[in-house]
Amino acid sequence: MATARKSSTSKKVSWEARYYIRKPDGRLAYKIKKGFSTKSEAQAYGVSHEHESSISSRTTMLQMFELMSQSNNANKTTTDTRRNRLLKYADTIINQPMNRVTKAVLQSWRSDLEVDDRIATTTKNDLIGFVKQIFVFAYNTYDFYDSAKVLKPFKKTLDDSHEMHIITPEDFNKMIAFETDEIIKAILIFMFRTGCRKGEARALYKEDYDSVSKSVHIYKSMRRYESSLKTTKTAGSVRRIPLDDKTIEIIKPLLKRHGKWLFGDTATVCLSALQNHFKANLKAAKLPDMRLHDLRHSHVSLLWANHVPVPEISKRIGHSSPAQTMKTYAHIFDNNQSATLAVLNRF
Repeated sequence: MATARKSSTSKKVSWEARYYIRKPDGRLAYKIKKGFSTKSEAQAYGVSHEHESSISSRTTMLQMFELMSQSNNANKTTTDTRRNRLLKYADTIINQPMNRVTKAVLQSWRSDLEVDDRIATTTKNDLIGFVKQIFVFAYNTYDFYDSAKVLKPFKKTLDDSHEMHIITPEDFNKMIAFETDEIIKAILIFMFRTGCRKGEARALYKEDYDSVSKSVHIYKSMRRYESSLKTTKTAGSVRRIPLDDKTIEIIKPLLKRHGKWLFGDTATVCLSALQNHFKANLKAAKLPDMRLHDLRHSHVSLLWANHVPVPEISKRIGHSSPAQTMKTYAHIFDNNQSATLAVLNRF
């Protein structure tokens, strides 16, 4: 934003213009032009020259978001998702010029976001994170003031915690009997019998299966589209999962199919199709509704019920430590304390 100040170096009273211009690399350079006899002349000069830059005080948050995404070479799917969320849930600020989105404006937006019951706390905190990233980028790259420092994340409530649903082997077999698609049937069985996350299972190549060790190598994951394919988020998630005989028999026919994907051909199984088939099968089997991720919880519950040690479970499902597994599945591990009581009753 262009400003005018009294010059401190001149013996007589004069004014200087301070403004930004855009350099060829996209960054802003701070300029000072001295020697104006009046404040209005200096200010007019600064405004006229600053407006030559496409990055100015009039640049909106949305425009800054696009610049940030381009600068970071952000994935298109991620960028589109974030843009849509900002347009929907930050509509009162996203089209405002950056210099008008003050701390007070941001606090007001946060207050409105807090009572918005359309989205969960996690999504609200993601939005706050997006806004903070925009302002940090604007500050570091174009020297805008970082008003978003004032934004604090929301604390999660009990309503934000997903209730874990467990499907027993008997009910799983009842559900899977309704599936007619070979690939979808195979991946559902694979997820139930390995505890893999859906993103890890969908990201598997045929070459990730090792017929010698009878295991699969988990080192990458994906969200919805292939463009989101990336390495797993933590080192602990990289692992080899030994497969039981039934799971191997299920995936053997898939290894002979055309294409690189284990659960697909030239493209991996569609996430929407996988979710829709799973929901439809549950309904057909007259079982309670649940998420695909609950197959992972069911796998942990099955192993624990059959006395598999927690460290072994933790390693199999890709947790960073047994402590993380204990914390995540504390309610499962605490459900049955009959063994503890049996020991104590002997004394």
